[in-house]
Amino acid sequence: MLEKIKKDIDKELKSLPSMADRDFNLKSSKLLYAGIQDFLNRNGKRIRPILFVLSYQGYTKRKDFSYKKLIRASLSLELLHDFFLVHDDVIDKSALRRGKPTLHRFFNSKLGVSSKNEIGSNLSIAAGDILFALAVNTLLSFEEESFRKEKTLSLFTKIAASTGEGEFIDVVNNIKKIEKITEKEVLFTYTLKTAKYTFEGPLLLGATLAGAKKEEIRKLSRLGITLGLAFQIQDDLLDVFSSSKRIGKPVLSDLNESKKTLLVWKTYRNLSASGKIRLKRLLKKKKKTYSDLLSFRKLIISAGGGKYCLAKIASLLLEADSILSEVRMNPKYKAALEKLKEDLAAKTALLEKTIREKS
Repeated sequence: MLEKIKKDIDKELKSLPSMADRDFNLKSSKLLYAGIQDFLNRNGKRIRPILFVLSYQGYTKRKDFSYKKLIRASLSLELLHDFFLVHDDVIDKSALRRGKPTLHRFFNSKLGVSSKNEIGSNLSIAAGDILFALAVNTLLSFEEESFRKEKTLSLFTKIAASTGEGEFIDVVNNIKKIEKITEKEVLFTYTLKTAKYTFEGPLLLGATLAGAKKEEIRKLSRLGITLGLAFQIQDDLLDVFSSSKRIGKPVLSDLNESKKTLLVWKTYRNLSASGKIRLKRLLKKKKKTYSDLLSFRKLIISAGGGKYCLAKIASLLLEADSILSEVRMNPKYKAALEKLKEDLAAKTALLEKTIREKS
């Protein structure tokens, strides 16, 4: 089921720029249209729209809704995701996204200017704003009771605001000294920046639009936050122990950006005094070499930071199992949610094997 929904989402996403042009006249700027079309057609996991579709179908009592229009509405979550990615890449000055140049670098290339020219960043910010407008427009395109659509739209804006707050806090934390960061702060940032709009938000939006009961909404909220935290911690590990080809962005990008991830936090806490000094020097260094990045990996392994994060993921997935057992949705779609959780667990098992091999 998950693969079919993803295939349907990808198909609808390819046709979205042309259809959006009718509402927003995107082709008035060929460069803008080309940039948005290129970015939307890149490969992605589509976790957010998939969860939205599963949640709506898992709770709706309607038999007459249009599946195609539901798929279209689910694209609002992918567009919101792309909006955040575009702006995040500008903030982080990233070069690669989903295996291709970031949008600001795409614009610079098309304009024939340096890859680091600010015009690409400025244009990407504007393009990101348009993606957000497209997201709202796409969500509202679904035919449902007006009061449910109103509640869903209100929730959508709250999710966007929470994610923005998470990004804000994350940027501020990046300039803080590592010894001043707490685990609570890191997990709070993960909740705002990742869990709320990657898992909790899509689940709540679909269920709210379908008219799910408040009790179920509360369960989905807990489930979404739990899975979202596991997903983000896993992403931190992939950044260190995976490959650029596999994750679609440069490996060890978090260290390059001096991000205070849970992995960095735990590694620092467990290091000896000399190890702490080495890690702080790495974090402060502006231009990091590949040798520096490999040194970071060794520090993580020696301090047991990877093992700690793996244990944290395992605990969160157990909690997700418990919550899922209480969820009362259509069994067919609940099984698909369980499969998605199992996929997270399987990826974690592969990571554990990789970390053991490198230890």
